[in-house]
Amino acid sequence: MTHQASEPPFQYRGASVLGLRQLDRMNGVAKRTAFRAFKRVRNELREDREFFVVDIDEPGDATSTQLLRAMQEADALYPASRVAVLITAEAYARMQGVARLQPQ
Repeated sequence: MTHQASEPPFQYRGASVLGLRQLDRMNGVAKRTAFRAFKRVRNELREDREFFVVDIDEPGDATSTQLLRAMQEADALYPASRVAVLITAEAYARMQGVARLQPQ
């Protein structure tokens, strides 16, 4: 996964993932740009393989809780988010095809 040193990926269920806020920052785009790109390709992606959705209020397990805590400490989540959408390199590659998501 291409990323700047300031946006290191997180590990989740055996995959390197980035949150949407991280993608917006590393691409130098406006808030929600990565989310809009994700929505455009979501039906082409496999959940729990190419992307993960974790409920912030009820993470469901200790692994998710630890991940969310680490993401919050790294300022990798938007404060108003209710879910964390976690993107793998494969999903990110598809998103790049539908939006200006190219590292600056």
